[in-house]
Amino acid sequence: MEQEKEFSLWVASLERGDLGYTYIRLYAGAPEWVRNQAINRFGKGTVFLPPLCPRPQAA
Repeated sequence: MEQEKEFSLWVASLERGDLGYTYIRLYAGAPEWVRNQAINRFGKGTVFLPPLCPRPQAA
């Protein structure tokens, strides 16, 4: 459960597109395990969009 919370902190945006594709934008500097988990979760139809900004700092 803790890793699922941490995964969501690295996801900037997530959108389900036509034809079964999932478009995901991670924050800049996301670790490799986040990308791997996204592929495991959403399948090979996962399209990674380039990051636009770094992850916001916790308050």
